[in-house]
Amino acid sequence: MDINLLLEPLEEILQNTYFNLAPYNPNNTESYFQELLMDNLTVKLKQRIESEISLQKYVKNIVGENIGLKNKTSRYDLFIRVFSVVFELKNVGDLDITNTQQLLHYLNNSDFKYGILVNFTKSGKNIKNTYVHCKVYEKCELVTKNDKFNTSYSHYKYKCIKDFKTQTYYEVMGDNLIDESVFEIQ
Repeated sequence: MDINLLLEPLEEILQNTYFNLAPYNPNNTESYFQELLMDNLTVKLKQRIESEISLQKYVKNIVGENIGLKNKTSRYDLFIRVFSVVFELKNVGDLDITNTQQLLHYLNNSDFKYGILVNFTKSGKNIKNTYVHCKVYEKCELVTKNDKFNTSYSHYKYKCIKDFKTQTYYEVMGDNLIDESVFEIQ
């Protein structure tokens, strides 16, 4: 299925998810956003959305055999098979390279073609910092190189095909404090 059928309504879905959970609430967690996002995606896209799938972590040993690491798994927050997309959700102040690398690692070790990194920003002390930041990556070419011991290593290259921030909750709603200076003491 064409990924644009997901990407076109994505900003609206993400902003609605974020705004309806009242982003000024410091107790909101990634799991709150995940649950509502899953429902909003299902309603809007009419597709099956899966969540919290854990997969056994496998690595290659020195002779190239796959071995499963005991009690080690990768957990996909959300994915939609029909679009070949996996979501990695965050609820942090700002995205950093470790967030991106986590998503790309999931893509590198899966059959998914697209990865969507979503940060439902935690406003902290700055309530104006209330938006959703989204980055969409597409898996491109597989690169294989050899080290000085002639051992081969491979990973995919990725292209960021979409990067956006929604409106801020503050921009739409303002703050939630009543201006007490209008009250006069009698």
